[in-house]
Amino acid sequence: MAFCLIMLPLMMYAFPVERWWGAYPVFFGAFLVWIYFSYFTYRHFIVPGIFHGGKRRFYALAAIVISLSVTFLFSSYQISSPFYHISQQLIEQYPYPLWGIRPSQQAVWLYYIIVVMFCFAVGMLNEVYRQRLAREEVEYERNRAELALYKAQINPHFLFNTLNTLYGLLITHSDKTEVTLERFISLTKYMYNNANREFIPLAEEVEYIGQYIDLQKLRLNEYAEVGFTYEVADESMPVPPMMLITFVENAFKYGISSNDPCFIRIRLFQQGDTLCFEVENSVFRFEGKASQQMGIENCRRRLALLYPDRHRLDIGRDGENTFRVRLKLKNEKV
Repeated sequence: MAFCLIMLPLMMYAFPVERWWGAYPVFFGAFLVWIYFSYFTYRHFIVPGIFHGGKRRFYALAAIVISLSVTFLFSSYQISSPFYHISQQLIEQYPYPLWGIRPSQQAVWLYYIIVVMFCFAVGMLNEVYRQRLAREEVEYERNRAELALYKAQINPHFLFNTLNTLYGLLITHSDKTEVTLERFISLTKYMYNNANREFIPLAEEVEYIGQYIDLQKLRLNEYAEVGFTYEVADESMPVPPMMLITFVENAFKYGISSNDPCFIRIRLFQQGDTLCFEVENSVFRFEGKASQQMGIENCRRRLALLYPDRHRLDIGRDGENTFRVRLKLKNEKV
């Protein structure tokens, strides 16, 4: 709009074509219509057609040939300006710089070239922007697919661990089996209700972790010490579902013994817009090479996708018999 309503009229005023209006009103009106028609044709048909390819590119190239032909016809129209005799003397005195082109021809081609260059510049910017949006959309869909895959791998991990607990209670004919099954059903509902959600409120994740710990405590004896503390100011803070539970699962899987004293300490607290999660447990065995710590590796990838520059994960041994996980998630401010 700025180009059509401001730039083109200013160019018409800067060059002597407005003088054509008095002597050649029909030609001037036709040329003005042609300039605007060329602009809209290049802007909305020719330039997009060249970038898209196929038949549209062929039609766009044909339109360019037609456009050049029509512009040539306009430039061939004989116009005698008030400076015609002066320009003829300049042509006779300096024939080479002007190449024998009349001022009216120069003005016609100048306007046409300016319009074409502007349309191609805007078209190239639009094409770059369109391609960038397309790449971002592909990247977003790829990330969503990867996250769905990681969640699908995490959920069976939880199911297998919990089913092992139920199996152990069944073969021992424990009176805790019924309570354990009810809690297992509740946790499974939570898991599948949030399977397609990218983020959930922190309060829901805290409740889920608490239920999972209570479920695991049913199979523990007096040797195990399990503690879970949390201090959360903003319970609506968004967090990825089934993310924190992975570290809790590993603690119960590799930090619990039925014959030796053991412990698991879980702490969740908030510092401003940063969520801190710590898991510390005793060490009795580590995962073998076959499993490759699938759950933790999936968490690393999910964190890289969801919090590329806003997380810190430290995993390792803290002393000879202690394993510790520290995770910090910085909530993105809207």
